[in-house]
Amino acid sequence: MKTSLVILSIILIVSLFLPFLYFVLNGTRNTASTKKLINSALKDSGIIYRLKEIWRKNFIGISNDHKILTNIYFEMEKTIVTNINLAEIKQCFVIKNYNYDKQKITGLKNLCLELSYKSSGKPNTIINFYDVDKDLSEDFELQRIEKWHKLITDAISEQQILKTAS
Repeated sequence: MKTSLVILSIILIVSLFLPFLYFVLNGTRNTASTKKLINSALKDSGIIYRLKEIWRKNFIGISNDHKILTNIYFEMEKTIVTNINLAEIKQCFVIKNYNYDKQKITGLKNLCLELSYKSSGKPNTIINFYDVDKDLSEDFELQRIEKWHKLITDAISEQQILKTAS
C-alpha cells in the first residue's frame, strides 16, 4: 500500500513539473538560436558594441564610439539588418499607439522609435519594438524603448557637441 502511494505521488509530481521544464528548455533553445543568428549577421560588420540588447527576434546596439546604431530583426525567413550613422540623425521620437474602445484605452497596439535625419531628402527610419499583431504579450517593451530613446538621444547630442568642438 505504501509503495503504491509513493509511486503514485512520484508520477503526479513528475507530471506536474514536466511541462514547466519543457517550456523553460524550449525558451532557452529559442534564445540560443536567436543569439546564434544575430552573431552570424554581425560577424562581418566588424563593429564592437558597447550597449546591446536582444529580445524575442530583435537586436539593437550602439557601437563603442557612439557613431553606429544597429537594428536587426527576423521576418519570416529573412534577416533585416539596419546600420544607422548617428551623426546623420537630428532627433529621436517614441511613438506609442493604443487600441481604443469607446474612448477607453484597451491595450498597447505598437511601440516604435522614429529617427529623423538632418537632411530632408532621407525618409525617417522607424525601429519597431512591439507590435500586437506579431507579439501577443508585451515583455517590458515600454521600459526598453524609454531606455533606448535616452541612449540614442544622448549619443546624438554627443555627436553634435563633438562637431561644434572641432
